[in-house]
Amino acid sequence: MANFNVHLGSAALTSSLAATALLSAGHIVPITALWLMFLGTMGGLLPDIDSDNSTSMSTLFRFFGGMITFSFVGHIYRMVSMLELIVYALFCYLTIRHNLKALLEKVTVHRGCCHSLAFISVSGLGCASLVYLLGYSEITSWLSGLFLFGGSLVHLLLDEAYSVDLANRKIKMSFGSAFKLCSNRNPVISAIQLLLIGVLVIHSPPWNDTCQQLSDWSDFRLKPNWLNREDITAFFDDVVESTTNAIQPR
Repeated sequence: MANFNVHLGSAALTSSLAATALLSAGHIVPITALWLMFLGTMGGLLPDIDSDNSTSMSTLFRFFGGMITFSFVGHIYRMVSMLELIVYALFCYLTIRHNLKALLEKVTVHRGCCHSLAFISVSGLGCASLVYLLGYSEITSWLSGLFLFGGSLVHLLLDEAYSVDLANRKIKMSFGSAFKLCSNRNPVISAIQLLLIGVLVIHSPPWNDTCQQLSDWSDFRLKPNWLNREDITAFFDDVVESTTNAIQPR
């Protein structure tokens, strides 16, 4: 099983490359690229939310507690006093950080229902719907969900890759416990996850405009215009010619 640093670094790298490509194609602006890179990186830790006392779990609950509290405060700050706002914010954060965390520890086991395609699909669709409900555009909402899903997918693939011992040419007992459709050990939770996928798909943000925008990559440039064989060859020919002329006796 890959450790915390491997999951964090791999998710950060892949999400950064994907966000940079979208930025280069003109699909997003720089601040959105930063947001997507952040979500993709957090997605790389998300499946370990069922790992009791792990670094990933503590980091994720701090992040989710802060994000949900910030969104909650942003919707009620005009309706309450400053003192009430502080009390509500602390209550919201501490409830998520401790009570929800404790509940999740009781109902899940590591590499169970959270290490599955069903769980990361629910997370991605839920993220897209939440971002859309907060008033952001369709493309930002769908990309948010896709990056969270993509980071989580990288996590599952890494766990499976680390289950293969190439040195001794054997497969560890943990192989197949991460990259799976749903958990057979938790049939009730797995059924709920599949039901949630259906509900979230039905009530998901509109996707036609997003697909149309993301299908246009005419402005994308992988390399600068000067980086081509003809220009590079001409440059080195000029260097060789000027060097030859310089060393020739006059």
